[in-house]
Amino acid sequence: MNASKTLTSILAASLLIAGLAACQKKEEVATDKGAAETAGQKVDQAAADAKQKMDEAAAKVAQEAEKAKAEISQSAANVTDAAGKKVEEAGVKMQDAAKDGSK
Repeated sequence: MNASKTLTSILAASLLIAGLAACQKKEEVATDKGAAETAGQKVDQAAADAKQKMDEAAAKVAQEAEKAKAEISQSAANVTDAAGKKVEEAGVKMQDAAKDGSK
């Protein structure tokens, strides 16, 4: 009888331990991520990072374009001023020549 009680106690304890080991909290189940979910999150993060880098690059390109535009405008103004001075000098020379020719 003694062996029977020991065997029953061991069997009951084994069932109790197995039952407790099989139990999980609902929170633990909800937070476990599968491989597909983890991969999806990594893809989402990579896409967000790529968008941020593209936005930064676009802003830099826009800034450089604005700088180039300002430089082109300044160069055009310089060329216009230089051309105006040359035309003015030519006008003065023509007036001087006309004065010399009328004497």
